[in-house]
Amino acid sequence: MNALYAIDEMMTSNEINMNLASVTPAVLLLLFVNKSFRFLFYALLKVRKSREETFSSFRHIILDMDRLLLMRDNPPSAPPPLTWTENGEPAMVVASSPEKPRGPYVLNADDLGMLMLHIHECRTILWEDRRRFSLKTLCDVNEDLAELAGERGPVSVEQQLQIISRMCRTYPFLKVGSQGAG
Repeated sequence: MNALYAIDEMMTSNEINMNLASVTPAVLLLLFVNKSFRFLFYALLKVRKSREETFSSFRHIILDMDRLLLMRDNPPSAPPPLTWTENGEPAMVVASSPEKPRGPYVLNADDLGMLMLHIHECRTILWEDRRRFSLKTLCDVNEDLAELAGERGPVSVEQQLQIISRMCRTYPFLKVGSQGAG
């Protein structure tokens, strides 16, 4: 009798382990079905992008804008023209100290056009996938994009870089996760 009682107590204490062991295959099957369905829905049917893909494409456009503005912020002055000696060889040019910037830099027409294309891409993402963003986020991002485009008044390249920096700090969907994916 004591042995049967001990076995009953052991079975009762291991009941939770048995329940977990019996549920594990069902949970794994559900996860597999979920991943498979998402793959079929987004990749094969090409219905629309997933939330992660939407945010990733928005981040890549912001990165392109940041690169464009960084290359145009305080550009170096043009090198002095080459001078030639009598025997037809270029003379050595001694580098002079670079000039201090005269004022805030603004984008030329070509670069401003590229920036406008990037802003249009961001606005297209916001419009097509507006369900993925809250109403406040939509309003705030549109306001920041209008500031970047100069619709609220003229802005320098430095100010545009600060706007992009603020956007990356403020909006959670522009922050890259700790996995480094994105």
